[in-house]
Amino acid sequence: MRRQVSAALIAATMLCARAWADPPANSTLTFKLWLAKAERGDAIAQYIAGFMYVRGQGVAQNLPEAVKWLRASSDQGNPNAQWGLGTLYELGFGVTKDYGEAFRLYAMAAPRGVVEAQTNLGLFYLEGVGTEQNYSEAYRWLRTASEQGLAEAQTGLGTMYEGGLGVPRDLLRAYMWYSLSTESSGDKVAAERRDMLAIQLTADDIGRAIARASACRDSDFTQC
Repeated sequence: MRRQVSAALIAATMLCARAWADPPANSTLTFKLWLAKAERGDAIAQYIAGFMYVRGQGVAQNLPEAVKWLRASSDQGNPNAQWGLGTLYELGFGVTKDYGEAFRLYAMAAPRGVVEAQTNLGLFYLEGVGTEQNYSEAYRWLRTASEQGLAEAQTGLGTMYEGGLGVPRDLLRAYMWYSLSTESSGDKVAAERRDMLAIQLTADDIGRAIARASACRDSDFTQC
């Protein structure tokens, strides 16, 4: 279930990232001001300059420059920059596609709370992309991100339960995670998988899965 992502979607994703140091929308903070701070070695400004180069915000889009500044910030330990740079490596934007390097960067950012990196790390472990396949680690990171409402992670958990990948096969729980993902983002992949599962389930099964999804959501994902 590797993602097909455009540069525009990367920019939108980076804009919506909930990790610290998201670029502020204040129009008075221009690209030149952020770049000047970045050139003085400020890690947050380097991340923001890289982000603005990806997005083409206040400057023409320039992926090699984005890589330059995200790398500078990443090298100083900024986890958001590590995730952003990992995404560019995963997709081959501004750099040669390198799943191993993407995995390495996600693995640094995920333990520090970058939920998008947690999702990507979980999917890499699930599919054996950039690393050895490891269902235990896949479940760990996808569950962590799912509890924070990340639809893609929830779809990943649904996949694991549907296929019995490192967990007991449980179609009701798979239906539940696909439903939660669909509610979170309107994800078409999750909706299609949920609807395909419905063919295999009874009406009572579906009712129980829906009730389980409601209990999971209402408990802030502690009762799933």
